[in-house]
Parts: sequence; C-alpha cells; structure tokens
Amino acid sequence: QAEDGIRDSSTSRGLGDVYKRQEFKNKTAFVTGGGSGIGRATSVALSVCGVNVAIADINEQTGIETVDHIKSLGNQASFYKLDLNNNKEIKNVIKQVYIEKKKIDFAVNNAGVGGNFEPIHKTNYSNWINTLNINLNAVFLCMKHEINFMIKQNFGRIVNVSSMAGLKGVGGGASYSASKHGVLGLTKSAAIEYGSQNIRINAVCPGFIDTDLIKKVPEKILEFNKKINPMRRLGYSNEVANTILWLLSENSSFVNGHSINIDGGYGCLLYTSPSPRDVEESRMPS
Repeated sequence: QAEDGIRDSSTSRGLGDVYKRQEFKNKTAFVTGGGSGIGRATSVALSVCGVNVAIADINEQTGIETVDHIKSLGNQASFYKLDLNNNKEIKNVIKQVYIEKKKIDFAVNNAGVGGNFEPIHKTNYSNWINTLNINLNAVFLCMKHEINFMIKQNFGRIVNVSSMAGLKGVGGGASYSASKHGVLGLTKSAAIEYGSQNIRINAVCPGFIDTDLIKKVPEKILEFNKKINPMRRLGYSNEVANTILWLLSENSSFVNGHSINIDGGYGCLLYTSPSPRDVEESRMPS
C-alpha cells in the first residue's frame, strides 16, 4: 500500500548511513511496481543510499507519489508508466531508462498480482494466464532486456521478488504459486548463465506482507497464518526492502542464484497451507 512504503522509508534512512559512503552512490536502479508496497519501500531505501531510481508502475498516480516523496527527501527518482501485459512496452521502457540514465546497475523485478483465490477446478483459464503473464512472463522479459544492457556494462545486480508461495503449494492459489515457483527457476538459471559476466541474480521470498496484494486473501486465512507464524504478525514492506538492498550491495558479493525467505519463520513450520476445504469455508458467512 502506498502509505506503508512512505512510512517505512524512515527505517531505510539508517541503511543510507551504511551504504551511501560505499558502492551505491551514483548508481541507477530500475524498479517495477515502485508505486506501492514493497516496490515503493525499496525505491525509497535505494534513493536514500544515493541511487538514482527509475520507478515503473501501471498506476501513474502512485508512481508519481513515490517519486515526489523521494525528491522531497533530496534524492533522485523518475517515473515510467509500464503495463507488464504489453511485451513491446516492457522493451521500450527499459531501453528508455538506459538511454536517459546511461546505465542500469540494479534491477528489482517486483510488480505482480495475487490472482484469484479459488480451487483449481473453479479457476478460469484467462485468470490463470493473466497471473502467469504478469508474475512470470513479464519477469522473464524484464530480465531479458535488463541483462542486455548489463552485459554491455560488465556489471549488474538483479533481485526478483518471488514469494513463500514459490517454495510451497498454496491451496486455492495455484496460479500464484506456479508463477512464483517459476520466478525461482528463472532466477537460478540466469545466475548460472551470467555470473561470469559480473551479473548477480537473486530472489526474495516474502511471506504475508502488509500490502495491497493480500487484500484478496480471505480474512480467516490471514488470521490463521498470523496465529501460526512464529512471530505472530504480518511482515512489513521495509523488512523486504532492507533484504533487497543487501542482495544488491557488495556485502553479498558471493551470493548468486539464491532465494531468501522473509517470513518470520513461517517456512520452518511443518503445516502451513490451508486445504481447498479451508478455502471454501473461508468464503462462507460466520
């Protein structure tokens, strides 16, 4: 959510003290979904560290709000409207960022959709395809064009935002889970292909984070997951952003093809996913 990304930026100022004197200064980053939630928190945190941030989002209003907030802190950012369902637009926007910024040092492929929360036999095929297009195919296309420019620079750092649903099955969320599993496979394969060219590619797997993306999740399911989480709460956008910054930094210089769970210990549990019956019952009136 837009407000969380701004509120959480105060935590990221501490990171600025650590990184601003080091390798982040004068770098350029491209962040998809930078208008809200994890994307906004990451954009703000990067800017505080001295990075010039190119924020891409389909929502022009929230994207510009993020840019305005970053500029109000005395840092650099610009907005690019991007529809991840448009393959040509993905190519053109990334090319435009490279031409205007002269380089793309960091890329955070964060934008995604939650898809419909329903059992497989009730899932509409068009909804399935839309979820995979935005969550997986668009990540592939973004990486394809980002890497093209990073090869020219002989430098690049990419973080793809997957999910704990990319590590486990999710009853009622097959399309989302499948797409996020795919992001991890793509991340690992790309890390093997481009590590020798000074391009590191990693992923983060957030658990339930307090953003707009979880608004479609039935309240009973959220409460169930908060109850069993070892930390007994949802995560926050800045907690994911801080991990992304570490992966982009040289403090993680030998980390490549890795995925980091940011879930409060949720992934350590033996039983974590609701059954299809849980999904159906969560829709019934109490």
